[in-house]
Amino acid sequence: MPMASATFNAADQDAGIATTAQFTSNFPESSPIYEAPTTNADGDFTDSSSIDGSDIKMPMVEDGEKDVIEDITRLESQGGEQEPVVVRQGQPARNAGFLRSFSNVVCIIIGTGCLQIPYAFAKTGWIGVIIVVLSAFIGGYTGVLTIKCLYYQQGHRLHSFPQIGRAAFGRWGQYATQFFNYLYSLGTTCLYIILSGQFIYQLLSTVGVDLSKKVWMIIVALIIWIPVAILKQMSEAAVMAIFGLLASVVVIVVATVMSIAQPYTKMYPNEPPPGEDVAIAIGIPVALSSIVFSYSGSVVYPHVEASMRKPKQWPNVVYTAMTFCMVCYLLIGVSGYWAYGDLVVSPVLDSIPTGAPATIAKVMITLHVIIAAPIMLLTFFLEVEEGWQINAERLGKKREFIVRLVYRSVVVALVCAVSLAIPYFADFLSLISSIACVTMFAILPIVCYLKLYGHKIAPWYEKIWMAIVLVIGIIASIWGSVDAIKSLIRDVQEGGS
Repeated sequence: MPMASATFNAADQDAGIATTAQFTSNFPESSPIYEAPTTNADGDFTDSSSIDGSDIKMPMVEDGEKDVIEDITRLESQGGEQEPVVVRQGQPARNAGFLRSFSNVVCIIIGTGCLQIPYAFAKTGWIGVIIVVLSAFIGGYTGVLTIKCLYYQQGHRLHSFPQIGRAAFGRWGQYATQFFNYLYSLGTTCLYIILSGQFIYQLLSTVGVDLSKKVWMIIVALIIWIPVAILKQMSEAAVMAIFGLLASVVVIVVATVMSIAQPYTKMYPNEPPPGEDVAIAIGIPVALSSIVFSYSGSVVYPHVEASMRKPKQWPNVVYTAMTFCMVCYLLIGVSGYWAYGDLVVSPVLDSIPTGAPATIAKVMITLHVIIAAPIMLLTFFLEVEEGWQINAERLGKKREFIVRLVYRSVVVALVCAVSLAIPYFADFLSLISSIACVTMFAILPIVCYLKLYGHKIAPWYEKIWMAIVLVIGIIASIWGSVDAIKSLIRDVQEGGS
């Protein structure tokens, strides 16, 4: 893939920059903390490992399934050193291929964020195209760094962002990372419930269905609860992720085609054409926050990589996902801004003509949001279950199922209650997202990577790139927060008037 090649091949492997080759040399082909079996040259599982002529017999593994093994050691040969690795109980099987992993990442990243790209272009002018491309590079780069942080200790794999924070900065690093991580996961789920309820209300109120937005939000929460109660591991969400991906593609195709076919000048031939600009400096910081948010999804990366049959493919997965999202954003952004200029609104579906295509797009984006919400929640649940040791090995299958079902149901009920009860919650969530999403996307991966590996791991030109990413992240977080606060103040004033 050109985008990945440009990033990886230019790197200096001896200096330690995150290239594909170095990534695969620093990380085992199969994750030692998750699998007893080793992998062959193609990255597939085998039923035994042979290192330096010593055979360590392992249980037969078929179709990604593995027997529960505890206190089995395996030798990892890295740089001439060999360390025993303990294979822990209760870990997810690595049975997800490239497409399933790609779909999980894209389903979380792409969604309602794509509908605001044309509006972001209206704030920045055509320079927004550069911001979209740059943000894709940043997303791929920090996605690779995040997984490298999981493997910083030879022979051992961390499980989540909070563990990365603890390894890098101790207990307070873990608490801070957990705060941003869980705030993003649960807050975004609240936003999905709000948006889904609003979309369904708008669609069905026109045909005489007399139910309030809050009733639809409760119904959406119940729909989300079903897969949350059933799914146990990230790899089990693959079918949902693929459907969510296809729904997003339909939305983008409809919005793009309708924008080109029905631009503003054709809809309103007697009106003056909307304006367009090359660059609007004052709008760049706020639009930057929106575009960066549209690429956010880093909370799921450790769990997606943990389910991959071939972990060596992670750089390809994340860069392919970012490239796919970039192309989609450019399609909808360029066509929407070209068609409606500075008069485009967010979401862009409100700018295109009403009718069957617009309705289909709204139905598809609603389906996508409902599908993405359980996957987002699953990242939170997996980390809680890992920390609390909610697994069949410790509790037994029946008790483990009951405990998992009860606490997941309680969390969904609380998330729904928060979405219903807090006034102006969407504005609060925009403020939270500006801080949490950007921090998880652009800041924490670089800061933790440098702390775990040391600043000497990166050559001077990569350090410059890291500095640029950090500056972009800080700007996006600050200006996004300011814009969210202004929106909150405006809505409170309008509500009180």
